[in-house]
Amino acid sequence: MTEEKYRRIYFQYYRLVKNVAYGVLHDADLAEDVCQEVFLLFLEKEEIVEEEFYPNWFSVNAKRKAIDFCRKSYQVHEVTVAGVPEEDESAEEVTDKIRIKNSGRNSFEDEILNNLVLRELTERILDDLEKKNPDWYEIVIRMYIRGEDAEETARALGISIENLRTKKHRLKMYLTERYKDDFEEA
Repeated sequence: MTEEKYRRIYFQYYRLVKNVAYGVLHDADLAEDVCQEVFLLFLEKEEIVEEEFYPNWFSVNAKRKAIDFCRKSYQVHEVTVAGVPEEDESAEEVTDKIRIKNSGRNSFEDEILNNLVLRELTERILDDLEKKNPDWYEIVIRMYIRGEDAEETARALGISIENLRTKKHRLKMYLTERYKDDFEEA
């Protein structure tokens, strides 16, 4: 790939990659790091990816890299100036300082990770429902995502409200049985 072509692609998809990364990370600096990683990966995979699929490739890889950054930032604990003891400080005092300094960061990182886990679980459940029972999928989309009431949903599905209640009950039982462990982890 020529440098000119790479620059054109970079300027064309830079904002897309950064927006996707920022949507996951909510941190402009980390989103910039994700951009760099994604474009480096693109240089390696450029021959494989067809030009018509560039937007999809960039958005999917930006999202995956951003999720990876979340996971890595959650696992890595940075050493800061608070970790250097002063002459009259004990090890316990230094540990307490670090714990206090990092307490806010961990809750934010935990929140990001929990949101990502819940989003992935939701996508997996919706995919599963669409395959298992299209009516259940429609019920979830219409009632829980769009906020339609029971009458509208029953009318759209061509069933009675009582039948809708039965389907909702079976749906809830299925979800409880199938995803109980996943909900407890999330």
